[in-house]
Amino acid sequence: MNVTREIVKDLLPLYVSGEASGDTRALVESFLEGDPELRRLAEALKADESAPTRVAPVAPGGGRAALERTKGLLRRRTWLLAFALFFSGLPLSFVAGEDGLRFLLLRDAPALASASLAVGAALWIAYAVTARRLRVTGL
Repeated sequence: MNVTREIVKDLLPLYVSGEASGDTRALVESFLEGDPELRRLAEALKADESAPTRVAPVAPGGGRAALERTKGLLRRRTWLLAFALFFSGLPLSFVAGEDGLRFLLLRDAPALASASLAVGAALWIAYAVTARRLRVTGL
């Protein structure tokens, strides 16, 4: 395989950040000796503070705690959705019989239907808040 100048240009960020293997480092250095323009580009990348730098290692357990919090939020969102749907639909439940449809809560127990709708509305609000918290984390 013939290593071209473009391939070496693609390897420069790895070389500059110190993440390249020994063989890759030797290859890039041999190209830099023969190509002054490429050498200037490598020096500019080293001097550029906005160039990607090594990421600091994550503290042990730090990522695990965030993962557990996120999993908890996902479980909470799932249960909130299920209960919000249940309590929102409960007042509209009906039975089909010989005499036609008979709504169980709306006509027979309007206070219970109103309470169920209020609980459903509160659950929908809690669901929206939880979904927003997850959206901030990118899920």
